[in-house]
Amino acid sequence: MGCLTDELPLLDLLCAAEEVRVLGEPEASGRHEKAPDAVVDTYVIDGGRLLLTLWRGRLHEVIYQTPAESWEEASRRNDRLFAHYGQGGGWTEILDNGFGKTYRRADQRRYALWSYMMDVTTFGTMDFHQVKW
Repeated sequence: MGCLTDELPLLDLLCAAEEVRVLGEPEASGRHEKAPDAVVDTYVIDGGRLLLTLWRGRLHEVIYQTPAESWEEASRRNDRLFAHYGQGGGWTEILDNGFGKTYRRADQRRYALWSYMMDVTTFGTMDFHQVKW
């Protein structure tokens, strides 16, 4: 049996900004609060919201604000997202702070955050991560 999170858009990090296609309703666009030369575009999609950070003309971060209805659905969604953004490489859990978990892809070029308290999942490039933190 399918659920909304099975149909979430999968995007390619580092693709050119003009190549980003989201089947959703644009909701907002504005400057990133920690990286003023980056723009965050927010879309309403089935199951929640999608926040895309464009920096230096490329997609550097994707945030899925798509809470699942059950632990099983969240696990299935995360398995799908981590497989896509991992691009065949594994992920290593770096930190569990009691609110969420931080991961690094095996090649150290990507990061992921999963807030299990809010059920929000983020994937991004380490280049952008260093700028925003």
